[in-house]
Amino acid sequence: MIIGIDAGGTSTIGALMDEGGNIQATFKSGFGNPLIDLERAFLHIEEVMKACKQASDQKISRVIIGMAGYSTLKHKLNLPSHWENDHPVHILSDAELAFEAGIPDGEGILTIAGTGSIHIGKHNDILYTAGGWGHLLGDEGGGYHIGKQAIRHVLTDLEYSRVKGSFTKKLLSHLNLQDSNGIKEWFYTSDKSEVAKLSRFVADLSRAKNKTASNLMIKSAQTLAEQVNRLYKNIGLTDKSKLVVSGSLLIQNDSYFKYFKQALKPDFSSVEKLGAPPYSGAYSLHLKMNS
Repeated sequence: MIIGIDAGGTSTIGALMDEGGNIQATFKSGFGNPLIDLERAFLHIEEVMKACKQASDQKISRVIIGMAGYSTLKHKLNLPSHWENDHPVHILSDAELAFEAGIPDGEGILTIAGTGSIHIGKHNDILYTAGGWGHLLGDEGGGYHIGKQAIRHVLTDLEYSRVKGSFTKKLLSHLNLQDSNGIKEWFYTSDKSEVAKLSRFVADLSRAKNKTASNLMIKSAQTLAEQVNRLYKNIGLTDKSKLVVSGSLLIQNDSYFKYFKQALKPDFSSVEKLGAPPYSGAYSLHLKMNS
């Protein structure tokens, strides 16, 4: 039996799979990104791992974990020693795990836009990464970035306009806040996932034809697409390559996906949403490790 775990910035989802790749059970816990809080992230990952083991009546041959933030911390990240008591544990980035789920063979780019954003490209069997710098340095096009831009717009509106705009009024009401001091306090005392959740609010307003919300979504999607355009060119992909997208913003928001596709410059053989759950990439990796 194999355990595949997708440890992201918002949640950790694990699956117990048999040697044929069939999913026997899935379990979910909180965020798994150690950049947010290492101790809590490990607790969430271990919770899912234990649940998968308890659901199995056979020996676990391998655990494969795709971890958000791993690329940044991999040289100094010490995993709990007891994780490998009975089986090997392999760690890679959550983006690489999702790439294996979406493009196990062939060449192309996987773009993830959830809480954060990252792009994984493959050409001539070499993997390349763009973005994924974290919410303080980058992650443009992700939920946190959209939430932060929404806050910046409201603060600017409150500071320079005599009359509050519609978007400002709605966001203040949504957060039950009154003024710029309140919104700054909320922003600096909220964790990453809470700020990222504002992207859903912005998306809802955009669907309701709020111009400011639509502009925020369009600009964010364009920024995300620009990163894909650069990666495509830098690694020498061709029009035979495919683009697969994942993450809540691109999977669940059709308008955001449309804005993103409109801003793409390269001709891909296909542009599609990830059809398999990211943790299923563990099965593809398991086969490659055994070959």
